[in-house]
Amino acid sequence: MLRRQTGIVGLDLGSHSVKVVQLTRAKTGWKLVNLGLAILPPGAVVEGRVEQPERVAETAAKLVSHLKTKEKRVASSIAGYEVMIKKIELPSMSEQELESRLKEQLGQYVPYQLEEVNVDYEILGVARDKPNAMDVLLVAAKKESVNDYVGLIRLAGLEPAVIDVDFFALSNAFEVTYGVNLEENVALVDIGASKTGMTVLQGGAPVFTRDLPMGGNEITESIARGLSVPWDQAERLKLGEKAGEAAAAELEKIFVEAVRGWAGGLRRALDFYYTNYPDFAIHRILLSGGSARLPGLPEVLRLETKVPTEVFNPLVRLDYDADQFDPAYLEYIGPQMAICLGLGLRSDENP
Repeated sequence: MLRRQTGIVGLDLGSHSVKVVQLTRAKTGWKLVNLGLAILPPGAVVEGRVEQPERVAETAAKLVSHLKTKEKRVASSIAGYEVMIKKIELPSMSEQELESRLKEQLGQYVPYQLEEVNVDYEILGVARDKPNAMDVLLVAAKKESVNDYVGLIRLAGLEPAVIDVDFFALSNAFEVTYGVNLEENVALVDIGASKTGMTVLQGGAPVFTRDLPMGGNEITESIARGLSVPWDQAERLKLGEKAGEAAAAELEKIFVEAVRGWAGGLRRALDFYYTNYPDFAIHRILLSGGSARLPGLPEVLRLETKVPTEVFNPLVRLDYDADQFDPAYLEYIGPQMAICLGLGLRSDENP
């Protein structure tokens, strides 16, 4: 799950849409080769669960065909709530010794039957203030979830080269955009259609993850219900389309109520983080996902959490052909493509 692969395409199968990103190495970093997004049919994915795999696979296949992507090997990811991620501290040892030890003692770290999960690990480095110890990141994913994703990708006529985890893909996108500051602790908050995932990086390494039961669909539903408009129009209003005076007042009420709820959920998640890491203050929050574009959201979260908050757009640091990609479109779509871009980075020698 954390190993290296080459020449693959990022494929993000979300609750609202299917996204594709293809990258190549450039002299100054990474170059965008291909990018696309296709909206899923209603009911194909409900609250993060794939209810209609054939329709999801068909949407993915049509998108790849439309983009004329010759490469069929893809890196995709499963959601954080389907995965256990845990940082453990062990005495310093070789990787061979670590593998042997984990085989013997894995049961004390993983709260599942071992035959039901795929387990991987990554050595993060020397433990803080303990030169004879090391931090290890353990990852356990249920085999059933992984197999379901593999089957879905193959149903689309694609070859699953990597099944990653949303959290790690987002971390990779952050690292290639900002680099690694060993003294900085960052909360990456990806606001999806039906859920929000939070990952805290300490010195570039993910040490804390949390899934929150909130997403952009709840705002769209509130707008559609409150203004008696179709879903598509409610989605456009959510993302900034101008409304009449009366509708604007109702929209503001809906936004304020939803964002306050999101801020409360995020604040509680941060409080839980601080119970585990009281001495590692969060220096900034980066928002990604389609609903990160909600007008005024970073400002409200900054006030509620007392942490500097901004929208994360990993596309702005990439090299690209301006004749192929509209800069204004990349600016708009970037936050929504963060996880997919992180998956696209699994090509070449990037871990």
